[in-house]
Amino acid sequence: MPEFDFLLDIDLFRRSLGEQQAVVKRFWLEGQRLLKGSGIQLRPLPKRWLSLRHNYFSVLFIAIFALLDLPAERRRFYARLNHCYRSWVTACDNLLDNELKELFLTDLPPQAQVFKSVHSLLLADRVFFAFLQEAVAEGSFTNQEAKRLLAISLTAISASGREEAMEEGGVSQDLSPEAILREIHRPKTGQLFTAPLQAPLALGDIREEAPQVAALLAGLEAFGMGCQILDDLSDLGADLTAQKYNYLAATIRHGGAVADKEVLETLTARSREEDLTGESDLYRRFPKAAKAALQAAIDLLEEALARLADGGLPLGKTQRPHLMGILKALFRNPNALLHIRPRK
Repeated sequence: MPEFDFLLDIDLFRRSLGEQQAVVKRFWLEGQRLLKGSGIQLRPLPKRWLSLRHNYFSVLFIAIFALLDLPAERRRFYARLNHCYRSWVTACDNLLDNELKELFLTDLPPQAQVFKSVHSLLLADRVFFAFLQEAVAEGSFTNQEAKRLLAISLTAISASGREEAMEEGGVSQDLSPEAILREIHRPKTGQLFTAPLQAPLALGDIREEAPQVAALLAGLEAFGMGCQILDDLSDLGADLTAQKYNYLAATIRHGGAVADKEVLETLTARSREEDLTGESDLYRRFPKAAKAALQAAIDLLEEALARLADGGLPLGKTQRPHLMGILKALFRNPNALLHIRPRK
């Protein structure tokens, strides 16, 4: 898509995309090897799965690995580990949200939605272990470091998993928007965005107290929280149905207009009788609250860009409109960002 083209004019992102494409291809080949003789066939890798649009966040993480000047062989493993993180988190989201974003295209029957996610989760875990064995055999990591990687590959995403677990089955506590950001979105998504740096931190390749690392970690966390607010806009119906925390709903309940609160209560009551997951444009019924939530997201994204720039990422103010376009496409939130502009 044309709104992504500007990133490929930046050498760091162009090289990072090439590295991510190599990761995806190797991930697929390893999956094929592991499935051989199992009775389940892996289909050819779709070309679109190698595009920047399909790999934007992974490319961002690889660009950060490059900025931190990690050794090439370890950087390659960390990129592979990040793709495994992505697979694990997506498969778990599929199961928790009763949806299917495919990770491996197989000849399993189309109706096998749950088993496809379970199978992808199991297969991605074995691909990770194969990558780890290969890295040790090549001398990229010692056996002791491999044991540390086994642990950190789980603990790096545990904060996000714990938050998902706490919301499973619904929540009853009424939190303010500020509390949701601090207590819910920070561990669920903010820390998920910093997970790719947890392995090099644990192994001492980078130091958290280093100014560059601190700036990049802060930028990634703010970026994740800003993206989660955008997600909450289109997920209002789904979150009401599942009784999950939602930033827009909290904005309405804590300071919204009386009429908006009444509409939200009506929708909440309706969500107990029917599934509102498919109604992704409910945010339009709350223009003032949605605008406030959007501004909160923009503020976080601007903070993220500033901190990432402090860490050396070549994304300045001139690229921000492009980034807003990317987020609009990624989060399938049509027109939500059209009237919001970054501050000068």
